[in-house]
Amino acid sequence: MKAPTPQNSGAISEEAQPKRSLWKRYKHSINFKSDLKAIFFRSHKRYATLDGARAITILLMVMFHVLFGIGKLLGDRAEQFIGNFPSYLQWMWQAQGSDPLFVVCGLLVSYTLFREYDKEASIDVWRFFKRRMMRIYPLLILAILLFLPTNDRYHEYILSNLTFTSNYFMTEGQIVPVGWSLEVQMHFYFMLPFICLLMYAIRWRVLLLVSLCIASVAYRYWLVLQYPDLYQTPFYEITQGTQFPRILADKLYYDLDARIGAFFMGMLVAYLHHYYGKSITEFFKNNLVVNLLIVSFGIYIILWSFSFPIIDKNADFYKPFSVDENIFFLAFNRYAYSFGMSILLLVALCPAGLGKAVKWFLSWAIWHPFAQLIYAIYLFHFIFIVIGAVIAFGTTDKEAITSVTTLQVFAVYFWALFLTTLFSVFAHIFIEKPFLKLREA
Repeated sequence: MKAPTPQNSGAISEEAQPKRSLWKRYKHSINFKSDLKAIFFRSHKRYATLDGARAITILLMVMFHVLFGIGKLLGDRAEQFIGNFPSYLQWMWQAQGSDPLFVVCGLLVSYTLFREYDKEASIDVWRFFKRRMMRIYPLLILAILLFLPTNDRYHEYILSNLTFTSNYFMTEGQIVPVGWSLEVQMHFYFMLPFICLLMYAIRWRVLLLVSLCIASVAYRYWLVLQYPDLYQTPFYEITQGTQFPRILADKLYYDLDARIGAFFMGMLVAYLHHYYGKSITEFFKNNLVVNLLIVSFGIYIILWSFSFPIIDKNADFYKPFSVDENIFFLAFNRYAYSFGMSILLLVALCPAGLGKAVKWFLSWAIWHPFAQLIYAIYLFHFIFIVIGAVIAFGTTDKEAITSVTTLQVFAVYFWALFLTTLFSVFAHIFIEKPFLKLREA
């Protein structure tokens, strides 16, 4: 059965380039003035709505890593820092950066495959993999080179990191701190074209995607139940020098099977928007109350997922500690955020009623630079968190840092974000962007 007629598709234009050496093609692909302008001024061809989702994702990720890094820096003094951190800012401790990133990746990358299938009635799997590699490798190699000198064992992990297999071996490690989530993405990309081909081979495609989302959530719940050491341990132990952080990472963070639901949710949003976008928009226009309820529900789910004061051992969540509540949190909290975000992305892509306000917020021009630079910021921000901490604290002696104020936290965040963004501008113009142009050749 043929796919529904796409309602929000666009043609992909490719221009043949004359045959030159790779170096000449690379130099020809650099346009400093034009690419710099594109970072700060959005093209009308871009999906502005997704800029907000991507930017908020990376900003949350950097904030969490600032807080987590300060907690590690303080060591035994971290408990006092966490206890004194303002209660109205506790949501910043939620490690929700990677999940919305997976949703957006699932949405954007699957959307390109849907358009290709509509145009060609097939998917060029090899071309898809080639484009992904040219997107991922240039900045990844730079990141590996920069992080390599920081640990005398990192050279042992180069092969597994470059082949995205390190999370399969206990003896391997990550050179780039966020490498594990990049591996999760790549494992999904290896599966994605085949999932799409399977989807187009059956009739009930929406039902398949919904079923995959539900099955992935159910699987994560089952996975949590398999490890008593996980659900019987309070989450605040993640900042302590125990085995819990490693168990948590290995079982619920580093593998695709525990995170794949976020990608499926992104795929579902992409499919609904691509093939039924106009119909959904029209439905929302004619049913504004339903639109209001759906938007409100999406916002509520996101706020609920951020409401757990999981890092503070003195929070009501742990008085008393409940194994059942902990199981519920570990199994559903992450996917709840992904689900809420997916709802808001769909209503923003099919704007009507309150959905127009969501679209306006996510399309705000301030998000655009961070969305453009998201991959570079994602890879390199750890380096600049360290530099930002040195600037904010005025010392490289961690023993001299006995306490940290909220103002200092934001100072570290400001310097880390500012310096990472500045570095990312040059990484984008001279490395990322040229290779994005070359892959179209």
